[in-house]
Amino acid sequence: MFKAMSLLLVLAAITGCQSLTRPGDFDSPIVGVRCMVLAGKKPFERGNLLYIKSYANYGNPKCKAMLGKMYQEGGYGVDQDFSKARALFVEAAQLNPSSNVLLGGMAERGEGEPADYAKARAFYRLSGKNAALPLGRLMEEGKGGPQDLAGALAVYLEAVEYFGDDAWKAMSRLHKQGQALDEVQAQRYQQIWMTGFVRLQQSRLAVREVFEAVNATGATWKVTLSYRFKADSGVPQVTMIERSGDANVDDWIMKAASRITMQDSGPLTDESGEREIRAPLVFSPQDTRYMFGLCGRKPCS
Repeated sequence: MFKAMSLLLVLAAITGCQSLTRPGDFDSPIVGVRCMVLAGKKPFERGNLLYIKSYANYGNPKCKAMLGKMYQEGGYGVDQDFSKARALFVEAAQLNPSSNVLLGGMAERGEGEPADYAKARAFYRLSGKNAALPLGRLMEEGKGGPQDLAGALAVYLEAVEYFGDDAWKAMSRLHKQGQALDEVQAQRYQQIWMTGFVRLQQSRLAVREVFEAVNATGATWKVTLSYRFKADSGVPQVTMIERSGDANVDDWIMKAASRITMQDSGPLTDESGEREIRAPLVFSPQDTRYMFGLCGRKPCS
């Protein structure tokens, strides 16, 4: 019995007592979000620091990262300490590679050690898509390696989550400056752009005036709109090439469609420098009643 107990104590010493006592939710994303909220809460409360420290010690990657940021910045109940911050970021990155962006930032700014742009690039690459913007910026500026505009564009485009996000804007900026897209990149560009366009059209046409005009007739109406874009312009020329037959319905649809703009991002065009998109649309009273009945005054998305 004594030998068995001794073995248990040795095992606890090796693995750490926390592994035997940490709560079941120690690695929960919800706990991580709570650590993130508490880390920025003002005024400072010591209980919040103790909570973050506890779950960081238990092994929650987000809590480790937040505790590291507190040491990185100082003033949150702890003194600024780049060594502790870096150690915590390393531990967080071992659990969640996306935390490598924090190590990349420290390397780029030279916090606690000389700035090292090459090391920063390496950490940003390990972090993945969430570090696309700082990685692409270093590639554009030629810091930590050769200037690589084509590579930066590829990094931005791969990181795009939806039309108009920050990665899209960075990619679009380089493209407008003359950086070409290869065939695969062009396909991805068009897919993201078209998805954004369809969603924008749905939101712009989902207005009360259009639905009230349709509901007033009690009938289903079909129209076809033509959007003609010019190269490097996200503002289309809109025409109705097939009308519904009801002037009031057509008028409100055209007024809503005229608000559609993709800002400064146009679709890719052919040698003519133009691209036409035709959109057949159907509006029915049953659909609009369902939308307003379920979502109140705001149409469902």
